[in-house]
Amino acid sequence: MSLLKRSAAILAGRILLFIAIATFFWIPMIRHYAIRYRLLGGSWWEHIHPSQFDWLLIGVFFFMTAVCVFTIDLRKNLLILLIAALGGLSIEGWGTQTELWRYYTRERPPLWIIPAWPTAALTIDSLSRLIDRRIPHIDAKWWNGAAWALFGSFLALMIPFTLPYLSYSMTIFSIAVIVLVVVSIWAGTADRRTAVVIFVVGSALGWFLELWGTTRHCWIYYTGQEPPLFAVLAHGAASVTFWRAHLIVDGIISRLFPKYQGHWSWQAVAERTGSPISR
Repeated sequence: MSLLKRSAAILAGRILLFIAIATFFWIPMIRHYAIRYRLLGGSWWEHIHPSQFDWLLIGVFFFMTAVCVFTIDLRKNLLILLIAALGGLSIEGWGTQTELWRYYTRERPPLWIIPAWPTAALTIDSLSRLIDRRIPHIDAKWWNGAAWALFGSFLALMIPFTLPYLSYSMTIFSIAVIVLVVVSIWAGTADRRTAVVIFVVGSALGWFLELWGTTRHCWIYYTGQEPPLFAVLAHGAASVTFWRAHLIVDGIISRLFPKYQGHWSWQAVAERTGSPISR
């Protein structure tokens, strides 16, 4: 088999596998759409008109699928997928148990939403690395200022948004985790440029995800906003948190296995910035 045919076969396999996994986990949502558009029986194509298509969902799904299919390498991406899956489960458990938001299925949390977290994380991770490599050199002071402004603004939104649910230990723990991550970035123990890029990319994708989810009433926040700004920026903050966790685990693995080097490793940052951290 020629290299071109082999590459095409691998790509086709990735696409089919991704669609199969997504379909399996998102059966409740697919069933909901099938009932809505009467696709479960008869000549369903007679009932479909382009104006009925959920173009936002289609666009987001195919964009994320394309990014994941063309960039995924399980040898490099398995760690971020696992971290995002565990992190997503924790976030969804916190939000639905405290009723910061709720899903139309009333599950707390619905397990079918968990695979969306590693999918989004891989998309954000891939786009961030792509953008990070192509950004021209900018003075570190600019990145420092951007980090203080972005993460400071997020904390200023998070505290009042979660204040009515501060009596829950999970809320206190979630705030503490975010504060630790933000302080570590402000203190310069992580590359601020990378943190800013990931936060912006995560928030940008989060806008489309939250816009779809809240306007279609797949999930609803206690404020009733469609969507609240905090929820949009929370995707960026979650992405940065996953990245910081990835760095920590990378560091542990590299100590155990010196030849190991993750794609967000300290070594990769040092090679670009000339030092282990960007101050």
